[in-house]
Amino acid sequence: MIDLTRRNFIKNVGFVGATTLICGSSLLAQNTFNTFSDSNKEEENVLSHFSKSNSSDVFLADAALLDCYKKASLSWEKTGYRPSGNFCYSSADNQLKMFPMHLHVNGTGKLDDVLLCFGKNSNGEWNSLKPLSGFDLEAITVAMKELKAKNTSVDLTNYLFPAPVNQLNPYGFETKRGSVFLKTQLCYDQTSTEIIVKEGSHIVFQKEIISLHSFTESSVLV
Repeated sequence: MIDLTRRNFIKNVGFVGATTLICGSSLLAQNTFNTFSDSNKEEENVLSHFSKSNSSDVFLADAALLDCYKKASLSWEKTGYRPSGNFCYSSADNQLKMFPMHLHVNGTGKLDDVLLCFGKNSNGEWNSLKPLSGFDLEAITVAMKELKAKNTSVDLTNYLFPAPVNQLNPYGFETKRGSVFLKTQLCYDQTSTEIIVKEGSHIVFQKEIISLHSFTESSVLV
């Protein structure tokens, strides 16, 4: 029988499916994303490209967003996720809002970070977009760093973060300038994430990124 904590982790970060490889029988993947913290250097923090606000103030000003957030976060909270502080990230046009959550497991520590993403469509309605796991954010950070080296004047958030439209791809999302595909493979010796960034149908970035995050062993075997 699969350890409940491990099963929920894999389920919630969207790794269930034929495109995902799980190796080993008693592993917990730790993919905490440290750039939720302000202690990191701005140039290393992919989220520094967004404004940071008090989430209570944001919800007070927008009841529709609060309702959308409550509905989306409920399933995460049932499996142990909690808000990572009272703040959120906003795009410059305020059509994209992102709220960080984390999963903490007794005896293991913080296991997973995730950004719950919400987009405001052309009708002014808020919709839940694809959540970004720690592995997704790790890959997006690498892509932004490498693309920025050759595109210093381009707003790369338009290429690397969800657009405020209905998202249908479970392994990626539409962006304002194209799309992003993400596929993570979990294995004992290493975890890798493939990322493909497109502008329209043209691939502008593609890479398999080996995660810097570690594994811990669970006492419950499959």
